[in-house]
Amino acid sequence: MRYNSVYSQLPEASKEGASIEAVLLEYDISGNAAKPLWQFLVNPQSLRFSREAKYTEISPLASQRSEVQYVATTGQTLSIPDLILQTWYCGKSLRPLIEGINLLLQADIKNKKYAPPILKFQWGTREFGPCVLTNIQWEESAWLGGEPASVKLGLELKEVPKAISRGEIEQQKTKAMETAKTTREKQGKPRLPLTDRQRADASTAAKKYLETNIKQWAADVQAAIRGNKYKLSTDANSGAVAMIGVGGKAVGTVLVWDGFTAKTGQSITTIPLVTGGKAP
Repeated sequence: MRYNSVYSQLPEASKEGASIEAVLLEYDISGNAAKPLWQFLVNPQSLRFSREAKYTEISPLASQRSEVQYVATTGQTLSIPDLILQTWYCGKSLRPLIEGINLLLQADIKNKKYAPPILKFQWGTREFGPCVLTNIQWEESAWLGGEPASVKLGLELKEVPKAISRGEIEQQKTKAMETAKTTREKQGKPRLPLTDRQRADASTAAKKYLETNIKQWAADVQAAIRGNKYKLSTDANSGAVAMIGVGGKAVGTVLVWDGFTAKTGQSITTIPLVTGGKAP
């Protein structure tokens, strides 16, 4: 008996699949085209999957039932049994296929690869990976001059954690940087610490601001500006431009530079004012 409520939710699938060939690909995190490492001579007759949740058994004293504590869930294991490879009637040797699948169990020290390759099994829309080849079994039953020509082969692939691609790493970095920029902006700081050029631009803007609004400042500040007896110091992190008087004494904050524009006003500018003066 078929339950229509479940059946109606199943996705459509094409029945045309006889010409689709199964293959073991190199799992590539760089986004490049996947490289075939071993191609199946015949497609699998069956795919056997398994997965396991691991628990630690705890036996309280005198208890009739043990307790279990969850530890982890394993990745899937894919077993591909009984691949029947026959080339006796064609006069071909199966040795290259056997040697090729064996290479996927080994490290390639000459090329500085110190572990077997990470793989992906692909058969049409079916994909399994990233995974590693953990076991192979083969039984030879016919030969041509000592060369294997009839082989029954079995494979076992185990799923491994997905590696983060370079694109994903860059995306994470970009997202973290953008978050940091936004946080700095909310704090009233430049989105990024100012460069030397931006600090110079900030000093130029602060000097112009002081001179343009000179009548608003206290008498001693006006005298320092007219006599050019002050210095400007820009903090790269906060963007605040401070006015430094004679003897290195801090006069106050002139403005805050965000890298492009100046922020001024009563909540920012702390240069002493004349009586009734107002920071523009």
